[in-house]
Amino acid sequence: MKFSCKLIFALVALLSVNVFALDRIWDMRFTYGPDPRQAPKFAAGVGLRTDFSDQVVIPVNLVGNLVADWDIGVKVDVYTYNKLENVIASVDFGGRYRFKPGSYIQLDGYFGLNRNDKSAVVFTYGMEHYIAKNFSNSYEVRGGFLEGVTDKDGFAKFAVGMTPTLHFGRSVLCMIEITSSGSVGHVNDDFMIDIIPKLEVGVGGARVRVDFDVGILQEKNNKQKGVGLYVLMGL
Repeated sequence: MKFSCKLIFALVALLSVNVFALDRIWDMRFTYGPDPRQAPKFAAGVGLRTDFSDQVVIPVNLVGNLVADWDIGVKVDVYTYNKLENVIASVDFGGRYRFKPGSYIQLDGYFGLNRNDKSAVVFTYGMEHYIAKNFSNSYEVRGGFLEGVTDKDGFAKFAVGMTPTLHFGRSVLCMIEITSSGSVGHVNDDFMIDIIPKLEVGVGGARVRVDFDVGILQEKNNKQKGVGLYVLMGL
């Protein structure tokens, strides 16, 4: 187990010097990336993601557990460019239903808050499977519709992903998310594969996570570095 964790940290160090890609469908959810865990009774989060240029994303969210099988949330993403001279924002309202242990369906409604921004609807099916006591793997299949996610001439955008996770007690998670996305009608233009190593630590009632994004298959995705930091605090 110690060797596995060292291997993941080495991979994180290696990959974090590369790029910052992420298809827009990745952000169209009320959580900070895929998260199969049941939401707290009520929690608030804030994050920061940057590609070390003039672009910074600041996501703020609220999540809660209505009853045993239902989670709801809202997330606002604020995108800043050119040292705050240009700011755009979007909001996502989402809900998730756990229809059996480890499996869920989720619906997110995405709305651009600037004048020319478009809206989108994203459906998600996900599941988490424990392979051993300290190792799990989660899977997601997502479908996005409307111009906010597909662009003007697209029909639909789909994404699939998996996240192998090492659990060290209840406080430390080492994860590697592997996700792929592309549009019907624009497969050659926007097909992506992203590899996102993550480390999450529980501190008191808070969860602190850092992740790195590596985009492959497209040359334009291999020119930048990127890192994200997120904090979710149970209230």
